[in-house]
Amino acid sequence: MQTTAHPRRTVLAAALGLASTLALFAPATAKAQTELRLHTFVGTGHIIYTNILEPLAADIERETGGAVKLTLYPSMQLGGGAPELIRQAQDGTVDMVFSLPGYTSAQFPRTQMMELPSLAADGMAATDLMWKLLEGGYFDPEYDGLKVLGLWAADDAGLYTRDKPITSAADVAGMILRSPSAAQAGQIEKLGGTPVAMPITELYPQLERGVIDGAMVPFTTILDFRMHEVANYFTITGPVFGRSQFAIVMNEASYNALAPEHQAVIDRLTGVELSRKATQAYLDRAAESIEFVRNAEGKEVIEFSAAEQDAIRAQLSPIYSEWVAQMESQGIDGRAMLAVAGITVE
Repeated sequence: MQTTAHPRRTVLAAALGLASTLALFAPATAKAQTELRLHTFVGTGHIIYTNILEPLAADIERETGGAVKLTLYPSMQLGGGAPELIRQAQDGTVDMVFSLPGYTSAQFPRTQMMELPSLAADGMAATDLMWKLLEGGYFDPEYDGLKVLGLWAADDAGLYTRDKPITSAADVAGMILRSPSAAQAGQIEKLGGTPVAMPITELYPQLERGVIDGAMVPFTTILDFRMHEVANYFTITGPVFGRSQFAIVMNEASYNALAPEHQAVIDRLTGVELSRKATQAYLDRAAESIEFVRNAEGKEVIEFSAAEQDAIRAQLSPIYSEWVAQMESQGIDGRAMLAVAGITVE
């Protein structure tokens, strides 16, 4: 016996079938966007946040057609301290971080070569040297589990103090100065000062209370961390001290989980060009900061002469052989790395 389907039942079944099909694809549509989380210690007003991280996030979302979204978490919003950031990226707690390798110097002995005194003429030359070393494999295996998206150097490290100006290297003797890394701490010691390691986020209150006398630090921090409020003397030293390094790194598994076309977007937007852009942002901010304190009431800017810079270089010159010996004790060919920078150590 032939059964004829009721027209209303046929329409209802078709509707239910369509609804089931749409329901099947709905979750896939909802999950189509991949969110990457970037954690950092700087606040929303920092030059790297406004000039590098925010544009990078916008470019990634635009060039992936919204399929990948980079969410920024400034001021350690996801917890932990600044020295923990790179480890957070390595263990996959977050997808990306912006931080300083110098905050965990022991983990980055090769990268810390950039902290050696008078290694490059300026920040841009230092950044180019870092990429030459990175691409040459000299920094392996310090970035195991990570993809380096940005790696750059800052402007010259300067000195600023609260109560006593530094007009020559001799003035450093007896001073307690904040150091951003172990290598720069060694330079303060060579000049007779006492270094104290601390992240930049802790510097303001320590300087305000007089716990320390001052700091060795890039001058971008004057405005980005409001240091002009607690420091009164700013010494432009020239390229005689080591430079802080900065990095944007990504968890390797997070990168590998992206579709190939989205990996290509990340590759295109990051790397040496992003690093040079970040370096220039620091150089411009440093110039702006110096001009600001030059014109500020009650502030004094001091500049080391060429003769004073040469005297400091001579005083710090033993650091190269000491560093090579330290690297060799860890099985690292420091001589070969310095050779890339055009420096020979006997």
